[in-house]
Amino acid sequence: MMTYLAKVSVALKPFHKLTYLLAIMLIANIVYQLIFSVMPSAVESTELMLNFLALAWLALVNFMIQVFSRLPVASKNKASFLTRIKSKFHHGFYYILSLVFILISVAVIVLSFKMLRL
Repeated sequence: MMTYLAKVSVALKPFHKLTYLLAIMLIANIVYQLIFSVMPSAVESTELMLNFLALAWLALVNFMIQVFSRLPVASKNKASFLTRIKSKFHHGFYYILSLVFILISVAVIVLSFKMLRL
């Protein structure tokens, strides 16, 4: 699963700056809706919630691009004992990180379906 996430994140690497731009636009839209609305009750909560949901998706994509595009490569040479332990520790950490990423992605998918009432 980590290799699949690494391949997808490397493929999405050219769109990294676009995720930041879209996140800034969404944050500006949220601030505009919350602060500069004429009446506080006029802010439509569903539109605001969809903006937060889109921001969560952008954060997940950006996290995937940042973390999984730089996976450590397993070395095949005869390394020292401490180097092998360090390598196994790094791979275990990335494995746990990928499981957490998948769980958060599933949670955002369920939240998306609940919010869109599909």
